[in-house]
Amino acid sequence: MNYAGKKTGRLDRVLDMFASRVGVFVFVGLLIAGCLGVGLYVQGVVTQLEDNHARFRDQKARNGYVALSDIHRLLMVAQAATQEGRVTPDLAVDFQNATDVLFVRIDSLRVSMREQSRIASGAAAITALERIIDVADTATAQQYPDTDRLMTDLLDAAVEARKHLVLFLDDMRRQADKVLDKQSRAVREQRLVVLANLICLTLIGSVALLFLRREVLGRRARDRAEARVAFLAFYDTLTGLPNRSQFQDRLEKLLDAGRSLALLYIDLDEFKLINDTYGHAAGDAVLQHVGEILSRLADENKGFAARLGGDEYAIVVPTDHVVRLTGLCQSILAEADKPFTFEGETFKIGISIGLATSTQAGSTATVSLDLLSRVTDFALYTSKSAGRGRYTFYNHQLELRFQERRAMLEELPGAIRNDDLEAYLQPKVSLADGCIIGFEALVRWQRGDRLVPPDKFILIAEESGLVVDVDHFVLRRATQLIADWNKTNGTAFSVSVNLSALHFTSNRVIEWVQDALWSSLLTPGLLTLEITETMEMRDWEQAKSVIAGLRDLGCRIAIDDFGTGYSSLAYLRTTSADELKIDRSLIEELEESETARLLLASVMDIARNLEFDVTVEGIETDLQGRIVAKMGAQNGQGYYFGKPDRPDQALAAAMTSNRRIRPASAG
Repeated sequence: MNYAGKKTGRLDRVLDMFASRVGVFVFVGLLIAGCLGVGLYVQGVVTQLEDNHARFRDQKARNGYVALSDIHRLLMVAQAATQEGRVTPDLAVDFQNATDVLFVRIDSLRVSMREQSRIASGAAAITALERIIDVADTATAQQYPDTDRLMTDLLDAAVEARKHLVLFLDDMRRQADKVLDKQSRAVREQRLVVLANLICLTLIGSVALLFLRREVLGRRARDRAEARVAFLAFYDTLTGLPNRSQFQDRLEKLLDAGRSLALLYIDLDEFKLINDTYGHAAGDAVLQHVGEILSRLADENKGFAARLGGDEYAIVVPTDHVVRLTGLCQSILAEADKPFTFEGETFKIGISIGLATSTQAGSTATVSLDLLSRVTDFALYTSKSAGRGRYTFYNHQLELRFQERRAMLEELPGAIRNDDLEAYLQPKVSLADGCIIGFEALVRWQRGDRLVPPDKFILIAEESGLVVDVDHFVLRRATQLIADWNKTNGTAFSVSVNLSALHFTSNRVIEWVQDALWSSLLTPGLLTLEITETMEMRDWEQAKSVIAGLRDLGCRIAIDDFGTGYSSLAYLRTTSADELKIDRSLIEELEESETARLLLASVMDIARNLEFDVTVEGIETDLQGRIVAKMGAQNGQGYYFGKPDRPDQALAAAMTSNRRIRPASAG
């Protein structure tokens, strides 16, 4: 038997008991006695300070300063009337409002003077202010017969009022100095007494408890450190929820036991915007609030919640019952939708949920932690892609999409290496004469015997980071195609290439563009690089640095998809671009809607003021082309001029189209 261990345990208990009873009682007794003595003495100081403060209130001084501002406001209105030569209805309203405000200010000063009658200059100031009111009321009653005379009288009265107000404020300042001086003397007189009491109290308490508590505190510190290490290993420090490690361990044990369960992945919508706008303290408060909601709802359903990192959470519940799971998802969205307030700011938290059951995930394969996590993550991805603020169940249809997406993700790197991608060209037309002046390069994927459009795989490429390689491929292929054609046929077609926001985190894209220009021998001015502001492109300083480097190569810069909800006026103003490409969404109702035309005209004015060339995308009719040309757009794109086509066909068609396309001009 371990008698030594028992002895040590008894000693710890004795020390705990002695420290917690005798030592604490002694310390608390001394503390109470000392605090009572200090408290009674300090109470006299507090009473004296309160009496001094009662003699001086800053409201009176503030009213005096604001009165000066009110006088100035009244004079400004009168000056405006003098410049106009008459008092317009708007000026009359402003003049009356300014008079009323000054009248209220005088009334506040008058009340203050009743409480503090010893300040004689206050009465003189009120009398001078009332003189201004008399002048203003007289002019108002007579319908402002002479604005020059009104201005002269107001100036005379204002000079007198300002003089007395300054004297009043100076008296207030002197009285404030007296009050502060009394406070300072009182504090200095009591400081030594308070300090002596605190020193004695500290010494007595320290000596009484130092030896008794040293061993106990040391042992408790070790216990807390060990508990802290254990907590950090399995729990999130911000929310107190299980962390990813504990989540995976518990979920894996449940799956190994063959339990039917459901896994929910929860992601906050636009959380980065909250962090960037309101600061990390607000972001942390939101994360804690969401953690509390999820923990409570998980407990109610006999499951557990976890924070996986960032704004990502998970819930595991021991059921695959669709109705119960639907109710849980609806409860999460409803709770998150309730306004949440932090330091005066109110947030409505958007949440997207992806959900999968072990039954559904294991319908075609053995369910595992990795498989269940991947299918649940795909359900979450579907929710966010569908507009966010919703939940998505992983089902058979989603499983087919998941399998297809996974296959595409696995095949895409090989497609890039094996040149299975192709740069299709869509013509870009000058609206002045209808001639094709260049092309936009749009990527297509020849996947076996099926041509995959970009909307089917570009998002996958962006999520995996492969979009950088896709853009690099299109850049090299498009510049080479256009350069070779121009050289062979004596043309000067330009080409536009889209760049993902991921390129603007480093300067590597500048080297890629330079290499493409050198290898193709394309004139730099014929290459336009199209960029789109996204949530990922928030480091504008870095983005502007990259854009400046691209412009130094001689390339043109275009802001793409303006009107989709991403681009902002600040982005337009700070980006050194040459061209603005207006998204098709702004012209879909152009022929029928006056509102749509007014909106487009406003965008055109912005572009004109910023000296951007304008290209309108999505033109599908002759009338649309004529309308945008009349509004001042230089170029157009859309199915009316030509669909994206294989390079040889698009370039050959352009050679003949320039001779037969009727200009989409205003005339």
